[in-house]
Amino acid sequence: MPADDPLKALYREMAALTEPECSGGCGGRERRLYRCCERRYCEAAREYARTRYGLELQETGHPELPFMGESGCVVDAYLRPICALHVCGIAYGCGLDEVKSKEYYRLRNEIIDEGRRQGKLP
Repeated sequence: MPADDPLKALYREMAALTEPECSGGCGGRERRLYRCCERRYCEAAREYARTRYGLELQETGHPELPFMGESGCVVDAYLRPICALHVCGIAYGCGLDEVKSKEYYRLRNEIIDEGRRQGKLP
């Protein structure tokens, strides 16, 4: 896959948009940072990376979350689509402002369209 792959680029944009919400404990609504991260989502990312891209993800040694680093998940966003597309402010309707919400939906729709073209939907 070329370095300028549009799907990877879209996932990077989505990760940049949602990262402040996640690293801030769901936009400040939770005390624990990255509250939505659970081992089952790490396992889903591991399986997705293996089956769609032929990649084996490297664990970080975190006691609960195999891919959690000091400043968040170390797995590229395109390899963890379930996580990359989740943001509490959208899922629970209580966080992103109008501008960020519009940007989220634009990116999500483009990711879905490009994922279909490439056969890389989760």
